Amino acid sequence: MYILKQLNEILLKTPVIIGIGNEMRGDDGAGIEIIKRLQKNGISNTLAVYSTPENYLHKIAIMPGNVRLWIDIINWNGEPGETKIFDTDTISHYAISTHNFSLVVIINFLKEIKNVKDYFLGIQPQNLTLGDPISRPVSKTVDILVEYIITHMKNEK
Repeated sequence: MYILKQLNEILLKTPVIIGIGNEMRGDDGAGIEIIKRLQKNGISNTLAVYSTPENYLHKIAIMPGNVRLWIDIINWNGEPGETKIFDTDTISHYAISTHNFSLVVIINFLKEIKNVKDYFLGIQPQNLTLGDPISRPVSKTVDILVEYIITHMKNEK
């Protein structure tokens, strides 16, 4: 799986892993679910920013790490549960989650404080209906990503 090779290269750079999303809107909760599971398994350089990443700018800026990995639902018309890694040059072309503040503006602001590379791990949603749980295809992807990140990060310690 090519995405895992890309993810491995990012994880080798000691990332800050940031989950974005709204747990009340079906698949949009995937980024938050990943962060919660990582934290539960002892992966500490993580932060759930929910649907308001702009409220966490200071916290993100002071977290140790050589790259930032943002995990969110991104619609590029792929198959539900499919994953893709985007960089800051390409992310502005896609619909990102349900938050209102532009991630590009946030990234540019954060680069003024600490200039590190940002990557976006996008998960193609199937269902963003208010009150619904995460769909089966996205839930399977969450399981795979959590297991992969935990295994890799614990092996690096």
